[in-house]
Amino acid sequence: MTQDASRPAAPPPDMPSMAAELHVAASDAALREALSDGLARTLARRRVDHVSGLVHDGVSTAQLWVLMKLRYHGDLSISGLAELLGLGLPNVTGLVDRLEERRLVERRRDPDDRRVVHVTLTTAGRRIPDEMEGLQRDVLGRVVRAMDRETLERCLAVVREVETEAGPVPVDRRCAALAARDERG
Repeated sequence: MTQDASRPAAPPPDMPSMAAELHVAASDAALREALSDGLARTLARRRVDHVSGLVHDGVSTAQLWVLMKLRYHGDLSISGLAELLGLGLPNVTGLVDRLEERRLVERRRDPDDRRVVHVTLTTAGRRIPDEMEGLQRDVLGRVVRAMDRETLERCLAVVREVETEAGPVPVDRRCAALAARDERG
């Protein structure tokens, strides 16, 4: 009995299940999609669980976004945060008020222009986004620890290809424009 050329051969019976799923994929595009979807789902599940715990502890999703923006963009003015978040000044002021009450952020006046107030993370405020990032490292770390050296080397080569194809992380133009505006006064 001849095999249909449009369908890949069945995977060997001893092949692990994820590898078996990938082996059955009909094309490179399907392989890419299966890998991307699998990694995204795994990481998203962990983030959702963590965010649910934060919300239960009194940190809203909107407040979490403020903490994340400050963690990855540095200190920002209220207007800068509002612009990055796509929210109005009163909404962002309220979010910052509640985060300040929880001692997750501080307001600091600009020494050169007392009218400008910068919002900065406290040590406790920095811990929350760092924990989110740690979750991703934890999930990926468990996967990596289960790999043999040959698989690790192949995966590292693929990661380097992905980094090359993706290029450098783009600078958020809004942040760059806000920083320049804040510097000009």
